[in-house]
Amino acid sequence: MKKKEKEHLKADPFVHFMQQALVFFKGHRRPLLIGAGLAALAVLVLLAVFLFQRLSASGENRLYAEAFRVHNDAKLSLEQRITALQALQFKKGISAAGHLFLASLHYEKGDLVKAEAVLAAMPASRLALVNDEKHSLLARVLAAGGKGSESRGVLERLLANKKTAMAKELILLQLAKLHLQEKRSDEGIAALKRILAEYGETPSATEAQTLLSASEAASATAR
Repeated sequence: MKKKEKEHLKADPFVHFMQQALVFFKGHRRPLLIGAGLAALAVLVLLAVFLFQRLSASGENRLYAEAFRVHNDAKLSLEQRITALQALQFKKGISAAGHLFLASLHYEKGDLVKAEAVLAAMPASRLALVNDEKHSLLARVLAAGGKGSESRGVLERLLANKKTAMAKELILLQLAKLHLQEKRSDEGIAALKRILAEYGETPSATEAQTLLSASEAASATAR
């Protein structure tokens, strides 16, 4: 093996660890077949899995950081940012949010068909919050495309799901705004009042109170 290749293997902690594990196994093959040996092997496997997860998480974080940078790079045009994000291979951890960045750029561009397509093709993430954000963005895309009923359905399912990780007051606020945009004043006002009653100490409550005051004034005038 060439010197550079040896140095590369030493620089990779996972490869180095697995090499050491193989050496240990070859030197202790017989003891590993009995109880104490099997326990030692189990420890080696657990350590290998732990190290692999640490390295994988580190890669996910770097991928997410790059996607975030591209999405917010004001020096790039909208098309350039879309192209750059399409070139990245997102995984199922935090980097899955890259799909949301890509869909949001299509949404910003006004290409609702592509935005919806990106979200539809997006695989489920291991992070519940990323999945919830996907549905929240999908609701915005659907509403912008005139699919108000479908959009409301997405948000109502998020609210009803006990496993939803996204803050419920944010979902309620999005739903209330959708109701108000569609001239469904009674439903919008009810959602705003629910925010004030159940989540009065959150930042969303302030915006909800402002919208509620304006909505109630508009309703009174209309009557």
